[in-house]
Amino acid sequence: MPRHFGHFRRRLAGLRSFHADKRAVSAIEFSMILPFLLILLIGMEEVTGTLNYDRKVSRIANSVADLVAQAQTITPADLSAMMALGGKILDPYPDTNLETIVASVTFDEDGDPAVDWSYSSKGGSPWAEGSTPPIELPATVAAANTSIVVTQTNLNYVPTFSGLFTEYFSRASSIDLSDTYYLRPRLTDTVKCPAC
Repeated sequence: MPRHFGHFRRRLAGLRSFHADKRAVSAIEFSMILPFLLILLIGMEEVTGTLNYDRKVSRIANSVADLVAQAQTITPADLSAMMALGGKILDPYPDTNLETIVASVTFDEDGDPAVDWSYSSKGGSPWAEGSTPPIELPATVAAANTSIVVTQTNLNYVPTFSGLFTEYFSRASSIDLSDTYYLRPRLTDTVKCPAC
């Protein structure tokens, strides 16, 4: 038997034992799927966070509209206290990018809307008195000679991992969340705010 044939048999036996050794297979498989698992985990966190914020934005708009619709007359101090509710609902998240606008809108005999008064959590009257609201009102609320309370909540949400992987996956670094609620006044035809 030639000398090099024995050397070949030893190499072949070594390869067979290497092929039969399964000790590191799970570690290699885990290292191959780890990047995909991390991307999936980060994506789930961002989607969950966005949905949680969006739910809270809807709750803020609903709560403020409900409180204002229960009043007959309201003051800027009352409205300011109601706007503070937004920070409580958003807790434990920061409310620095939160803005809530509440307004009374009256429809004339033709069903055309006009702003009676408006108030913003950032201060002031964002919608001019007597003007058409800067949002589109659904036809179902535009009943002639009636009034509604409109609350719009806006939040610019910045996801936790907003700067991560942006060069590989194009996406926005922030998400604008908004919700609007329309309620009819409960105790009067129109909620008045003389000092607004």
